[in-house]
Amino acid sequence: MTTRADMFQEFLDKNNLNMFNRQDMNDEIHTGIFRTAFGIEGKNIPAVVVVDDSAFCMIQVHMATTVLRDDNKLKLYDAINRWNTTLKPFKFILDQQGNLVLVACLLNEDGKMDGDKVNAMLNTILDYLNKEHKNVLNTVVG
Repeated sequence: MTTRADMFQEFLDKNNLNMFNRQDMNDEIHTGIFRTAFGIEGKNIPAVVVVDDSAFCMIQVHMATTVLRDDNKLKLYDAINRWNTTLKPFKFILDQQGNLVLVACLLNEDGKMDGDKVNAMLNTILDYLNKEHKNVLNTVVG
């Protein structure tokens, strides 16, 4: 059986996109995690593409570590709400550890995995990060 993770790997191989490391979770929904990093302002910003048997593909970019504190909750919530109202292709969340994560969820047709759509979203995210990464960090860390 060809899984969506296998289909995405075939797309990567066909297009010589070798910047991903694949980890198969060996679970019942055939989850494949494809790890990479964006080089922004001299830093590596970790990103993952999560592909499984569902119709959804998730991209997560780890923007900043443990930024949520008692003294900045309102400021962070306000900034994230402001960003999420204006940004259409992806959203920001704070995970349970207080890390700031950029998240995009893509829909795939039944039984298919659209690597071109994932690649286009990754390029959209990269363009955004090249323009706004410093501003986002100044807001959440400063």
